[in-house]
Amino acid sequence: MAKKSIWLPASPPPPLRIPNAVKAGPWVFVSGTMGGPVGGGLAPEVRGNPALPLAGEAKGIREARSIFATIEAALKEAGTSVTQGVWLNQFVTSREHVDPYHEVRRDFIRPPRPASTTVAQPELLAPDATVQVDMVVIDPGLAPAKEGIAVDTIPQPLAGAGYSPAVRVGDYVFVAGQMATDFRTGIPAEAQVNGIFWEGSSIRRQTEFILKNLKLTLEAAGSSMAHVLKAQIWLADINDLPRMEDAWRAAFPQDPPARTVLSAADFGVTGGIIEINLVAVRRDGRTRKEIVSARCPVPIGHASPAVRAGDLLFLSGLFAATGDGVIPQARVDHGFPYAGSSLRVQTEWILEQADALCRAADTELGAAARQQLFYTDLREFDASFRSVAARFGDALPATSVVRVPAMAVPGSGVTMDIWVVSG
Repeated sequence: MAKKSIWLPASPPPPLRIPNAVKAGPWVFVSGTMGGPVGGGLAPEVRGNPALPLAGEAKGIREARSIFATIEAALKEAGTSVTQGVWLNQFVTSREHVDPYHEVRRDFIRPPRPASTTVAQPELLAPDATVQVDMVVIDPGLAPAKEGIAVDTIPQPLAGAGYSPAVRVGDYVFVAGQMATDFRTGIPAEAQVNGIFWEGSSIRRQTEFILKNLKLTLEAAGSSMAHVLKAQIWLADINDLPRMEDAWRAAFPQDPPARTVLSAADFGVTGGIIEINLVAVRRDGRTRKEIVSARCPVPIGHASPAVRAGDLLFLSGLFAATGDGVIPQARVDHGFPYAGSSLRVQTEWILEQADALCRAADTELGAAARQQLFYTDLREFDASFRSVAARFGDALPATSVVRVPAMAVPGSGVTMDIWVVSG
């Protein structure tokens, strides 16, 4: 399926050549957008006057307006608009930056709003940026109508939250990130452990609470846990992965979805230690879930390496590791640590694995339309991104870049989350 890259003019050109958006069939994928040109830092009018930093509107308001104005301009070029958004991801650098962003988001995006996930992370590529947004949007002339799904059987978000618990487009279901909260008291009793006794696991209880509500959300949208294609899981402590996995295996006893597990710096609910979002297909739809059989040394844990449904192929989060840990060629020689680039080697190995998964699904890596790149140290980003850019050229997918606190494999410095559109 042909891809069309959307490039908005910028003067001067930003340091990185990243498309504002990529259109493939009925889907439009928006790159991670901050308060300036994609691939560059904050615009001067967003940054404000350093001599009068408190003059005028709050910086967070200016930043959010710039983000949505840039996204809307790119979507107009793609023949659609933010009102057609189905999947919305926000990365913030601290929780106090969420409220001004939400205020602006409610003005720009009217109901039915997209399914949404927001987590806090330590750093974005522009050091003074506080919010980065990426989106999945449909072209209403090429896709079925978008439906916001109301779910009365789960705890209801706070008034003015500005997102849909789930959005359905034809056979596809996009489910917002869920945490273990009742939206009234914080973490409800059933998702907590009793601090007086040593029984119970906080991560397992919160995971089970979330999975229960995700199941109800999927049912309301005409889907089920067996029809989940892809999951993203955010953990406050990456060391909680094994105990989270206990609950995950129980929820997905066979044919688990593709999955990316990463750490996050903070969540929307105090005391929350995990957030999960999903993409699924309808139970009775024509689009079927297909597990891609592939002999690749990824992913870690209970997940399928890749899952295909219709024209979308979801790869599990890829990092440069095998059953023996980080690949040997990427390990740093601590007696001579400055030779070569471990991140470049890791990135090139990941791209080869991604290509193998695509070929196993009868497509090619060049059809990738969306990628999120997660790093533990953005000082190593440039060498990694040069390899990504060389691989894709002007066919680079819509791209988001975020620093995360930690990864599941010691020595791993980059994880890539890739969606492919083919057909």
